[in-house]
Amino acid sequence: MTTRSQARVLTLPMAGEGRGRPFESDRVHAWLRQSILTMVIVPGAALAESEIATRFGTSRTPVREALLRLAEEGLVDIRPQRGTYVSRMNLARLEEALFLRDAVEGAVLRRLAGGDARARVASELTEHVDRHEAAVDAHDLPGTLDGDAAFHRALVQAGGMPGLWDVVGKARDLHHRLRAIAAPEAPNARAAVADHRGIVRAIRSGNADLAHRRLTVHLGRNRGLARALAQRFPGYFD
Repeated sequence: MTTRSQARVLTLPMAGEGRGRPFESDRVHAWLRQSILTMVIVPGAALAESEIATRFGTSRTPVREALLRLAEEGLVDIRPQRGTYVSRMNLARLEEALFLRDAVEGAVLRRLAGGDARARVASELTEHVDRHEAAVDAHDLPGTLDGDAAFHRALVQAGGMPGLWDVVGKARDLHHRLRAIAAPEAPNARAAVADHRGIVRAIRSGNADLAHRRLTVHLGRNRGLARALAQRFPGYFD
């Protein structure tokens, strides 16, 4: 287990803090998932069921259930007789996720830019961009990550098919760890804010082609970021 992983274990609830609460596996899953996505627990780190169970004050069964859910989400690798580890990032899977997002979010943008409610949608999205930018200016990492996610969630849901976010959100999670590493670097965060503003302006003007092009450029930054981070942090990638 890496030094960062050891540090994060100490932040787990101590035994007895949550005893008796329902849905223990949900509690464990939510904490582990958030910690993995925000890089508090780094790729490749070992996850000990007994240690997590002790510190959550629960049995190993809900911990095992939480880890199985994380494995289904592609965030954990369970290796029989060898242990459980946080999944490393994979450039091919990241590329597939970008392809999916460009297709789905691009189609949503075309619907929004061609719709009668585009001015209202643009105003609502601008509020999300403003909050995102405020978090960047305040060097608020959680707020920066949440602000970026909120913009894309609002964008997809504005298309009138809220269930699409389940698909887009899962694809987006594959890139969340990239953003968690890069978000403290202001140029990356500010570029995302600028991209979002450009997308909103294109929606407001009714220019569907421009809106989609700006989205493609925006998503392409993740592609370049992934390659750069794979060079800087090879241990985090397959």
